[in-house]
Amino acid sequence: MRISRLLFTAALLIGVCPLPSAQAAATFPRIDATGFQLVSGDTFSTYGARVAHLETKPQLAPVGVTEVLAASNRTGRNLCHPTYLNASLNPQGFCWQDGEDDDANVWIPQGFSGSGDAQSAGGARRVLVASWHSSGDTAIRVSFLDLATYKYRHVLLVEPTADGDFQAIAGHGHGLFWSGNLLVVATSGSVLRVFDLRHIWRTDTSTGEVGLGADGKYHALWHAFALPQLGAYWYAGGGCASSTGVKPCFASLGIDHAGDGSFVAVEHTVRGGGRIVRWPLNESTGLPRAGADGVVRAIEAFSSPVWGMQGAVSHDNNFVIAGVCPEYADNIGDGVDYPSCLHRGTGGVSTSVWTKAPKNTENLSYWPATRELWLMNEQLRERVSVHIPFP
Repeated sequence: MRISRLLFTAALLIGVCPLPSAQAAATFPRIDATGFQLVSGDTFSTYGARVAHLETKPQLAPVGVTEVLAASNRTGRNLCHPTYLNASLNPQGFCWQDGEDDDANVWIPQGFSGSGDAQSAGGARRVLVASWHSSGDTAIRVSFLDLATYKYRHVLLVEPTADGDFQAIAGHGHGLFWSGNLLVVATSGSVLRVFDLRHIWRTDTSTGEVGLGADGKYHALWHAFALPQLGAYWYAGGGCASSTGVKPCFASLGIDHAGDGSFVAVEHTVRGGGRIVRWPLNESTGLPRAGADGVVRAIEAFSSPVWGMQGAVSHDNNFVIAGVCPEYADNIGDGVDYPSCLHRGTGGVSTSVWTKAPKNTENLSYWPATRELWLMNEQLRERVSVHIPFP
């Protein structure tokens, strides 16, 4: 989500005027997480059965990430755009392939994770995964990139339907994480969809159809692969609301590998006050950890002082949060895209600005084995994926 051009408009829509300035350091208090609950219903049995039925079709025999990478048809470039990160952090990374992936808004990158999150799933190969939404939010894709070669391939996310077919998944693809063999994607503000990376389907690229085409072949919006939904989590009753109530909207996701494992979800707000919620994660299954009643209950929550918060990640209660730099707060709404800032701090205590970052930085991901903090931005013609040491 582009900050500088959208935040002021959003502020007007909700009747809030930006303050003259934001704080470089501010309190980061815990708030009551009671009532933050997710349910999954019978989605895993329903979608599991649909996936199994579709895989009886020879055309849809399942493959994995290895096969997707072997069919890579794009190549990223050495870091070619400014990152604005402090040079002492020695930022390393890449740019997406020149052309549509960097120079157009047909697809816009949002979520970010990789084999460093999945841990066992990536093996020796270091693989990055990113989510993109179409310009009209009519479809979501993910990209798998081999960090040794920067070669990558896009895969369309699809939903198996009751009639034995599948369709594109609409939404923004706000955030994602890769845990074990599973990919969890926040496709809209109130829904987390689950995908199994051992069940990817090859599809015909000759048309823009999705599902079974008139030619008897399966298609995925010109993509050569489709990844079907396996299950979902959502707030009971549906919906979400930013900054208020017990259904914080999902704008990004990030795994915290400390302790028993958890993931943090962030909601985007115009100013401070967006909530960061920690949810339990069973890293042996890759799924949110539910109670005996099947309900997933939040562990804790915080009120973030960071304006325009886009993404966050934590490790053992040490947080890094992407958002507006305090020195640019007065410029919100002036039509200019300014660098983002990374804010770091301790949950329940405070945050402070750490470093400038790429314009419109989105999701963050921490890979504990290498102590790499990865980040990605959506800025047109300045799209980068970069890692620096976790503070």
